[in-house]
Amino acid sequence: MGVLLIDDEPDVLHSVGAYLKDLGHRVHLAESGSQGLEILRREAIDIVVTDFKMPGMDGFEVLHEVKVCSPETEVIMITAYGDIDGAVKAMREGAFDFFSKPVKLRELTASMRRTVRFQALRREKERYKERLQRIEGEARQRFGLAAIIGQSDAMDDVRRLIEQVCGTNDTTVLITGETGTGKELVARAIHHGSARCHGPFVAVDCSAVPQTLFESSFYGHEKGAFTDARDAHTGYFEQADGGTLFLDEIGDLDLNMQTRLLRTLEQRSVRRLGSTTETPVDIRIVSATNRDLPRGVASGEFRRDLFFRLNTLILPIAPLREHAGDIESIAIHYLERYRHELHKSISGFSAEAMEALRTHPFTGNVRELKNTVERAVIICQAELISKADLQIDSVMDLGGLPGSAEQAATFEPGSIRDLHLSDIEKALVQEALSRSKGNQVRAAGMLGISRDALRRRMERYDIQDT
Repeated sequence: MGVLLIDDEPDVLHSVGAYLKDLGHRVHLAESGSQGLEILRREAIDIVVTDFKMPGMDGFEVLHEVKVCSPETEVIMITAYGDIDGAVKAMREGAFDFFSKPVKLRELTASMRRTVRFQALRREKERYKERLQRIEGEARQRFGLAAIIGQSDAMDDVRRLIEQVCGTNDTTVLITGETGTGKELVARAIHHGSARCHGPFVAVDCSAVPQTLFESSFYGHEKGAFTDARDAHTGYFEQADGGTLFLDEIGDLDLNMQTRLLRTLEQRSVRRLGSTTETPVDIRIVSATNRDLPRGVASGEFRRDLFFRLNTLILPIAPLREHAGDIESIAIHYLERYRHELHKSISGFSAEAMEALRTHPFTGNVRELKNTVERAVIICQAELISKADLQIDSVMDLGGLPGSAEQAATFEPGSIRDLHLSDIEKALVQEALSRSKGNQVRAAGMLGISRDALRRRMERYDIQDT
């Protein structure tokens, strides 16, 4: 530590200075305040130890100048014996500590240790703050508005709506769009662009939460609340307190769970299983679905009041086929990401590979494109990704199913009224089960959903095990 000792008494100056050197400090000596400030301006000083009463510039003037010239430098004041008022005033003016004359080495040592410890903690706090800012900056870059890639009108509309939502703190948002369009990415952009960015972002796949575990998962439980409750558990609502709770596949909740969820959204408080205490929660709800919720409301599968509670603002995301002009920029974005993560020296796509990407239907939307690029980066052994590296033709294509991009393009305007999302979803499930020869794990993987989500859809559409 660099220490500057200022005292107009030569005996004190040299004896105390020698002691501080023995403690391992770099010590600079000054017989006056003005001389001390000259040293401060040219040397790296961490602590100034200055006498209170000196001819010319006194200790208070030194203190004020130090705080102007070197705000990070701490000042320890040496006061006259019994001068409590002077000590109190020094502390109010910004001195970190004080001790009195005659100088007692034990008091000096204790004061130096307190100051050194404080400065170490402050530096650690600054390092932590810098790391936090860097992490938050990286999160905003990866999950914020900058992560919404594309220059099409469709993506401009999405970014505009995200910016509007980010200006609010509590507005509930319903994100709609086909599987793989990036609904969670949009939810994260809303979180990281809002005042809630310092709070948690908790993502829940509603289709993967069994009804029997709904209460415990969402509301938590106390120790001993039921047979296997060996420890207390915090539910999703409490985990997201101060931040954002993202409810993905909200349309897959059954009516009983919908009723419980609605009550919580209205009361903004939760009670753990086994507890009698209501805990308030401060969260923004962002939900997402690939289902036609208005149709679900009409059929009685989804509560009307919950639907209107969730859709204060609806944010639709277009399928990739409707903004295919963004395929190149999205592909390049993921190429940059994965080549760095996988330490591959790949500079881009060949012309043939990029043309294959532009013309591929991508029925799995951005998720399929992302996975295609990641796979190609892993496989590629050259400077440019080739068409063969993409392996597009060898991956299962659902383009022949009802409702695919290929077939949708053939619909006449008059026949579109016969096209329903549930019919398409049922056909996709049946086709995936057929291609996987009844293997539900493989079928779920093909569809990009969990096995529980697949089984729910099989029950909903009365699809029997094969």
